[in-house]
Amino acid sequence: MYTRIAEFQSTSKVNCDMIIAFFQNVMIPRNIKNGQLSCEVYRVSDTTGFVISCFKNKNDASKIMKIMADEVNEVKGNTKIKFIEGERVFKIEG
Repeated sequence: MYTRIAEFQSTSKVNCDMIIAFFQNVMIPRNIKNGQLSCEVYRVSDTTGFVISCFKNKNDASKIMKIMADEVNEVKGNTKIKFIEGERVFKIEG
């Protein structure tokens, strides 16, 4: 399992709402169709949040990043985005 976390900070609440709507209605459904296993979006404040995306492996994560590269660059105009990613070491559930 490979996971990518994207932290985002928008310039306004309206901009953040638009980005979340884009994630929900366009980007994430397309990514799921192309091999992404799952995605969760969390809102931290009116203008910040993070996205947790899971993939089978790093190759699948890289494939999805290539598909959305242009859109990520376009979104970066009004939104600061920071990515961290890596292999899952373990998961514990209750």
